[in-house]
Amino acid sequence: MEMGTPWKEAVKEWKRKGGTVCHLTMYGENIESSGVLERVRKTGKDVMVVIGAAKVPGEMFNLADFNIAIGNQPHSECAALAVFLDRFFKGKELCLEFKDARVKIIPQKHGKNVVTK
Repeated sequence: MEMGTPWKEAVKEWKRKGGTVCHLTMYGENIESSGVLERVRKTGKDVMVVIGAAKVPGEMFNLADFNIAIGNQPHSECAALAVFLDRFFKGKELCLEFKDARVKIIPQKHGKNVVTK
């Protein structure tokens, strides 16, 4: 996440460095029926996710490598990101363990178990 950089500059810089840009929008290719996620994965590039809101500049649709519709009805930006990440990582992100994590949550039925380094 980056703050303070104009959006267009951040997107263009990401692409200049070899990354791909996925724009989540109601107007893009349907995430389930179009095969767009497989095409994103096949690029092998790092992905920048741009989440469209109420007044997305039309230029974003042309700058993005992929315009992806989570659904073709209005939905929250947070929900769109959650669905995209879940589909992109095929649900496996829910079981990932991070190397050198400073904090680790140990799942349990009751209470909290937090391990810190």
